[in-house]
Amino acid sequence: MENPYHKAEIKPHYLDRETCRVKCFDVFNILSASVALAGEFEMAEPDEPVEPSSMFRLHHELAEPRLSQLLLDIAVFVRTFDDVMSAVAPDTYSAFAAQTSGENFVGVLNDGDLNLREACNKIIHATDFRPVYDHVNREVAGAEPQRVWHLDGQIELEGTLGKKPWRAALYVENFLETVLDRIAFEPPASEAAPGNVDGPG
Repeated sequence: MENPYHKAEIKPHYLDRETCRVKCFDVFNILSASVALAGEFEMAEPDEPVEPSSMFRLHHELAEPRLSQLLLDIAVFVRTFDDVMSAVAPDTYSAFAAQTSGENFVGVLNDGDLNLREACNKIIHATDFRPVYDHVNREVAGAEPQRVWHLDGQIELEGTLGKKPWRAALYVENFLETVLDRIAFEPPASEAAPGNVDGPG
């Protein structure tokens, strides 16, 4: 048996794009469910005050930690994907990355634009991960309107770089779209590292 150590000239990380795509799907569903559950509360019959549903309360309990975990996983994957593809297909990937940079789309950093790679860096290095909320009011006959809060699709990130503070706003759905476009890249057969790049993502 040949020593597996010598199986390939280079052995980059295995890139499981399907898992990343599923995590994008999960993040999108968390955001969508937040709006939908708030809408159900808002449209309830206006006869008397009601409490938000058990599912709505569970969503509020779990949404922020799950968003944090999932977005961190996605950001680390995209950064790794960038580095591996830049090594195995430098010319073709550089052009593709420029086309899927997400600039003017995925968010803002301080007073400027945020591109995909920067957004991943900020997610990874954020010391304050703060989802932004909007609210809906439910009219109640003879009483003050009731209010509930739901995720609005943005996340504010804060941290420091070289002791200099930075602030960013991530537009999550746009970020997910850009991630999905980026990880669809297929290296030319002549450049791909066998066994380390999965099939079409």
